[in-house]
This record gives sequence, C-alpha cells and structure tokens, in this order.
Amino acid sequence: MENTVSKQTKYVYAMTGMGRDMMYALYANFLIVFLTDALGLPNWQLIAVGTIIAVARIWDAINDPMMGTIVDNTKSKHGKFKPWILIGAISSAIIFFILFQDLGLTGTSFVVVFGILYVLSGMTFTMNDISYWSMYPSFTTDPKERESIGSLARIFASVGMFITIALVPIIYQNASVGPIKAFSMIALIIALIFVLSQIIVFFFVKQPKNKIAEADTRKTTLKDMVKVIFKNDQLVIIIIAIFLFNSGYFITTALGIYFFNYDFNKYGGVEFTMFSAILAISQLTALIIFPKLMKYMSRKKLFTISVIMITVGYLIFMSVGYILPLNMVFIGIAGLVLFSGQGFIQVLVLVMLADTIEYGQWKLGTRNESIVFAINPFVTKLATSVQVFVVSITLAASGLNEKVINPLTVARKLDPNMTTEQARAMIASNVTPEMLLQLRSAMIVIPLILIVVSYMVYRLKFKIDADMYRKITRDLEKRIEDQTA
Repeated sequence: MENTVSKQTKYVYAMTGMGRDMMYALYANFLIVFLTDALGLPNWQLIAVGTIIAVARIWDAINDPMMGTIVDNTKSKHGKFKPWILIGAISSAIIFFILFQDLGLTGTSFVVVFGILYVLSGMTFTMNDISYWSMYPSFTTDPKERESIGSLARIFASVGMFITIALVPIIYQNASVGPIKAFSMIALIIALIFVLSQIIVFFFVKQPKNKIAEADTRKTTLKDMVKVIFKNDQLVIIIIAIFLFNSGYFITTALGIYFFNYDFNKYGGVEFTMFSAILAISQLTALIIFPKLMKYMSRKKLFTISVIMITVGYLIFMSVGYILPLNMVFIGIAGLVLFSGQGFIQVLVLVMLADTIEYGQWKLGTRNESIVFAINPFVTKLATSVQVFVVSITLAASGLNEKVINPLTVARKLDPNMTTEQARAMIASNVTPEMLLQLRSAMIVIPLILIVVSYMVYRLKFKIDADMYRKITRDLEKRIEDQTA
C-alpha cells in the first residue's frame, strides 16, 4: 500500500497552519490582555468575563465531537474536510475581529454581548479546527510519514504563534494611536492572513488515496460518537494526559505577559519579544530534530526526557529573583529548557492521538478521524477554560488588576504619550511582593504539578507502541483483503 505523501501536500498543508495559529494565538493569549490593558475592565466584569469564557469553553469542548460527527458524515465534491475548513475560517475570522473592538458598551450590556460573541467565536472556529487537523491522519497510515507531517505542521503553527506573541505586546504598548486602536488593526491584519491561508488549503492541498482510511464508509450517529470516544480506552487516556499538560502550559503562557509587565517590570520593552524569540528557537529546534530523534529512541523515552526538561525549566524560572538574579540570561535559560521539552511533547501527543484512530478502527470496527481529532480542540478548549479561570482569579485576587493594571490603563487613556519610564514608575509604586509571589506561583507551581500528573497518566496507562501499531495496521490490511477477496 502506498503511504508516501507528496512534498507539495506536506508543505502546503503545514505552512497554512501558520495563519491559523497567528489568529488563535491572538485570541487565546491576548483577549484577556485586551480586556484589562486596553478596555480596563473592573474586577467584577473581569471575573464575569472569565467565568463566561470558562463555561463557553466547556460547551465548545462538548460541541467539538458533535462537529467531528458532522464532518465524518459530510459528502461533497471537495471531500468531507475542505468545505468546513473554509466556512469555519471566514465566519470565525469575522467574529474574532469584532471581539477586539471597543463597542462602546459598559456594565451588564458589555458582559452579555461579549458572552454571545465569545460562544459564536468558539463554535465557528471549531468548524475549521476539527476539519483541518482531522485531514492530517487521512494522508497516510505510515508512522514515519505521520511523524514527518506532524512535526512540519507544528513547526509552522509555532512560527505563527510566536510571530503573534512576540509582536503584539510591543505594538499595543507603544502604538501612538493607543492600545484599543492598535488591537483593532492587529486583529484585522491577522484575520485576513488566517482566511487567505485556509483558502490556500481548500484549493491546493491534494489528499492521496488511503486504503485503510477509505475502507469504512458507514455513517456515524451521535450515539456512535459516544461509543467511539469512551470505548476507545487509549483515546480516553490520551484525552486526560493532553488536558492536564495543556492546562499547565496554557496557564504559563497566558500569565507570561503579566510577568514581564509587572514582575520583571519591563512594560513596553523588548524583553518579552526577546523571550519569545528564545522560545521560538528552542521549540522550533525541538520540532525540527523530532523525526531524527525518533530513529534512535522510543516515544516513551523522549516523553520522559521532555518532562524532565520542563521540570528543570520551571524550577529555574521560579528561582529567578529569589535565588538566581532577575535578568534575561536566567529567564532565557529557563525558557530554552522548558519550551524545548514542550515542543517535543506537542508532536508526540499529535502522533499518538493519530494512532488511536487505527486502534479504534481495529477494536470497534469503525474509522472516525474527525471525531478522534475533535478530541485535540476538545481538550485544548477544556484546558483553556481552566487557564482563563486561573488567570482571571489570579489577577483579581492578587490585587494586580485593580491596584496596578487599571490605574495604568486609565492613566494611558488620559495621556497616550506617557513614556515607558513613567509607566514603569507607576507599576513599581503600586506592586507589592505579595502580588508578585501570587502571580509567580500561579504561573509556575500550578502548571508544574499538572504536567507531572499528565506524564504519570501517560506512562502508566498508554500502551500503543511501535510493535502494537504495526500489528494493528497489519490486521486492518488483512481484514480489507479478506473483505474484497
């Protein structure tokens, strides 16, 4: 059976992930920042919005497998993935853009309108996200090809994410038009890039023939969807592991901008961009060398090494300013070690999730790429709900939002030409050591605990290794041959 995927398909598919992750990075990492640093929400609205986001994410996560069922049952001349990729991209880009606008609303009316827009943003992006990622395992069942495509896709997605994370703080903190208009322009540009990238997927990605993938043509009902998820024991294990890992990782990245602005006190500076560049280099290097490492070690061994790296990185980060000097050298070392390990795990969970598709087909008799790959955004959104809740509570409970962020936001609105030196002086006069310790603990201690528990779940319960996967694919090919004989 031919399992090789053309270079055009690999690179076009992978490169278009850049635009998607630029959009999602803005949405996931800077929406709360926009609400606090640009709009200046008071504590009660911040907690209300955080609660809405958390609840909406849980609903959105439940909705993901339903969307996967719809995609799996779609029949069109463009296949089952591409129509939803394009529809989801256009509709979600419009709503993402609106979310980063000052609509002139305050109080309860703001909270209600925000809630409606946020729910719609998640449901529309789900259409694109599930279709895009569930197309990936349909290209091939060869493990090495999957690892190659998966690492390429994560490389370009990471580039998109880091472009956004690195540039947005400098732009909105230093723009002469003020943070509100700056966020509006940023959202428009990124939304257009996102839509263009998905148009390219629609017209230029060619799906090769895959005998195992095309062997099962039965429709999947919602009842079947529940069976596909909960009777696939390896899928359940990877769901739990990814959820715990992503929750920890997302909390760290979301609080990172607040660390640089208020703990390191480099508001408006290039330090966060420098840090993002260090992270980009470390993570991209990990993604590039991932296929080569897979020739010399098992996935389980690389996962273990990665978790050790993440743990060391977190310990260095927590020590900065308390035991080690508070400077970019030690912060950079912490980021280099931490995010290199995280980059390896990003690809590992992607290929392991893909392997549960053939495992489910082997065990249950049905193949459901879209339902299985709906699990990735499903757990991502559940993890984001945890992230937003932790971030909102941390900013409110520590006093950072109303005693530091709000006064600075109001001052910048009154004086758009405020210098960075003036802003940093205001921060320094309002911040207390207790605030910073709460911020650092939420950013580092909670994530480290979640990631270590994630590793224990994976190590003790996930059993699909290279030998088992080869047996599964051989059995599936034999079944197909027996059916067609």
